Amino acid sequence: MLVIIALLLAVGPAGAKRRKVRSAGAVPRLTASDARRLSYCYQEGIKQKLAGRLTEAHDLFQHCLNINPDDPDVLYELAYLKFYTGQDSLGTELFRRVVELDGSNPRYVQMLAAAYLARNENDKAIPYVERLSQLQSRRSDVLYQLVELYKANGQTDDAISALDRIELLEGRNMHTGLQKYSLYLDKGEKESAYGVLVDLQKENPYDLRVSLICGRCYLENNDPKKALECFEAVRETDPENDDLRLAMMEYYEHIGQPERSIHLRDSLLYAPRTSPELRRSLANMVIQELNATPETRERIRPMLDSLVRLSPTVEMYTVRTAYLMKIQASPDTIALSLRDLLRVDPLNDMALSRLLVYYLSERDMENVMEICRMGINAHPESLMFYLYLGIAQSQLKQTEQALETLHNGLRQVNENANPEHVSEMYEILGELYNEQGRWQESFAAYDSCLVYNSENVAALNNYAYYLSLRNERLGEAEKMAYRAIKLAPLNKTYLDTYAWVLFMQENHVMAKFYIDRVVPPSAPDSVLLADEELHADLLEHAGDIYIQNGLEEQALRYWSLALQKGSESALLEEKLKQKKYLRE
Repeated sequence: MLVIIALLLAVGPAGAKRRKVRSAGAVPRLTASDARRLSYCYQEGIKQKLAGRLTEAHDLFQHCLNINPDDPDVLYELAYLKFYTGQDSLGTELFRRVVELDGSNPRYVQMLAAAYLARNENDKAIPYVERLSQLQSRRSDVLYQLVELYKANGQTDDAISALDRIELLEGRNMHTGLQKYSLYLDKGEKESAYGVLVDLQKENPYDLRVSLICGRCYLENNDPKKALECFEAVRETDPENDDLRLAMMEYYEHIGQPERSIHLRDSLLYAPRTSPELRRSLANMVIQELNATPETRERIRPMLDSLVRLSPTVEMYTVRTAYLMKIQASPDTIALSLRDLLRVDPLNDMALSRLLVYYLSERDMENVMEICRMGINAHPESLMFYLYLGIAQSQLKQTEQALETLHNGLRQVNENANPEHVSEMYEILGELYNEQGRWQESFAAYDSCLVYNSENVAALNNYAYYLSLRNERLGEAEKMAYRAIKLAPLNKTYLDTYAWVLFMQENHVMAKFYIDRVVPPSAPDSVLLADEELHADLLEHAGDIYIQNGLEEQALRYWSLALQKGSESALLEEKLKQKKYLRE
C-alpha cells in the first residue's frame, strides 16, 4: 500500500485532470448526453474521493462504468480505491485493465508496476517497469529500480544493461561502477570487472577515494599486486591519508605479514600527528583485540589513559568513556571521564544527560545545578535542564531562583515540548507558591500542571491536600485524591490525603477506613515508629480521625507516637491535654 501511494505521489494527483488519450481498440462512441453524464459523475467522484467519502466516490465511479465500461480514467480511480481499502487483488486486476486500454500513459504503467511490487510479484512487475523506462527515458530512478529488480531476479546481463543506460544519462559514477564490477564478478568475468575499475580510475584521476576503493576491491578479489599499485598512487599524492594507512594495514594482513600491520597500527596510534578520527578507529581496533582474553584485557585501561594524555580530544575521551560504560566501571569513574569529555565538548548531549542522572542519584544538588546551567547554555530549548535546575534550587531553599528558572523554562514551551516535563515544572511551581502562602497562584499552577498530564499523581495528591487545608472545593479535592490512590494504591501519603479530605468532609467513618490502611491499629508502637513512610503528620491525622470516631484511647496513642516522631504541630500537645480534636 505504501509503495502504491508513494508512486502515485511521484506522478501527480490522480484524477486531477481528465485525459482524452484512448487506446486504438474499439471504444463505443458515446452520445453527447452520455458524455456529459460521464464527465459530471467522474468529476463528482473525484470531489468525493478528495473529501474522504470513499463509498460515495466508489458508487459514482461505478455509475461511470455503466455508461462506458472501458474508460481508463474511471477504471484507474476504481483501482486506486480498491487498493486503498485493502482489496489488492481487485485493484491490481483493474490497473492491468487500465494499461491494456492505454499502455502509453506513464502514470497507468507505473501504478500497475507498483501494484505488483506491493504484492511481491516482482516477475510480473519487471515488464511494466521496463516499459515505464521506455516511456520516460530520462528517469534514472526507474532505471535504478530496474537494476535492483534484475539483480534480485538473477538477470545479471539485464542489470548491467540498465546500469549502462543510467551511465548514458548521468555519466559513470562510483555507485554504478562498483555495481557493474560486482555483477561482472558474479558472472565470472574477472577481466570485465577489472576493466570497470580501470575505467573508474582513468575517469577520476584526482579522486584518491576512487583509487582506495579500487585497491580494496582488488584486495578482496585476492589480487594484492594491483591493490598495492592503487595504494602507491595515493601515497604519491597524499602520504598522510588516513584511509590509505588503514588500507595498508589491511594489505599487510592479506599478504601474511600481520606484524607489519600491527607495527603500522601502533605507530599511528601513538604518533602525535595522527588525526583524532584515525586514532579513535585504531583505539577501537586495539580494544577489540585486547578484550579477547582476561590477560590482555587488563592493558586496555592504561592504554586509554595514556592515549587521552597524548591526545586530549573529544574522540579519545569518547572512546575511553564508552569503554568504561561497556565494562560497567564504577559510577564515580565514569563520571570523572564524562567530566573530562564535557570539558573539551561542552555541548555533548550524552555527557550532559549522564552526568545529570549521576548527580541526581547522588543527591548532589550543587553539581546538578552546574550541569543544568551548562545544559541550558548548550540547549536553551531543552525543558529538562530547567526542570532539574528548578528542583535542585528548590531543595536548596533557593526559592526565588527556582521560580525564575521554572518561569524561564515555561517560556520555551511549544507544540513539540514534552508534556510531562511541562507538567512537572508547573507542579514544582505549585509547591513553591504553596510554601510562600500564595494559594491562588499555587492552585493555578496545579491546574496548568494537570492540563499537561492529568495523571501526575504527585500533583493530584498535593493539590487535593492543599485544598483540604484551606477547606476549599472539597468535592474536587476528593476526586483528585481518589485518582491519586487509584494510580498509586500502596502510597501511604496519598492514602492519608484521601482519608484527610474525607475527614474534612466530615465523613469520619470512611476516613477511618482509609487511615487504617496507612496506620494499622494492630501494629505495635515499635513498628509504627520504625516505619520511615509514616511521618508524624500522618500519625497526627490518624489521631484526629480516631477521636472524631469516638475512639479516644487509640487517638491518644497516635498523637503520642506523632510527638515521638518529632512532630512540629503547634496544637498536638494541647490535643493530648484536652483529649479532643482542635483546628488552627
